[in-house]
Amino acid sequence: MIIPKLNLDNTGATVSWLCVVHCLTMPMAVSVLPLIGLSFLADERLEWLFIGASSLIAALSLLPTYFRWHKKIRTLFLFAFGLTLVLLAQKFFDDDWRYQIPLLMFGAVMITTSHLVNRRLCRVCVVSENSTILTKFTPTPE
Repeated sequence: MIIPKLNLDNTGATVSWLCVVHCLTMPMAVSVLPLIGLSFLADERLEWLFIGASSLIAALSLLPTYFRWHKKIRTLFLFAFGLTLVLLAQKFFDDDWRYQIPLLMFGAVMITTSHLVNRRLCRVCVVSENSTILTKFTPTPE
């Protein structure tokens, strides 16, 4: 039986975009959700769950690949910047959607970008069998 490998960078990017969709639809859907039995989607705890899941997935994905593979700090900076924007939007602009939505969207884009950059960096780095030194992967012509 083949078990598919879980790609945390793809999962992290997906969770970040689900957060964007949730944030964009909430202003319009908040009055309709209780009518159709989905009022839990407008709960603030769900928003913090998205933030927590995104942070956990990023920690499990970005930190090990940074230390073991590419050693490029930009993935961690992109994530930290994006997470800071998301936390600022949630904490200080929770009642003002004019500022909250753009901050959340830009923060989610930064988090998604960190996962995509990390995935790209992991694909171009190969660890030598005899050492732990990273080398750029150059395909050999066949």
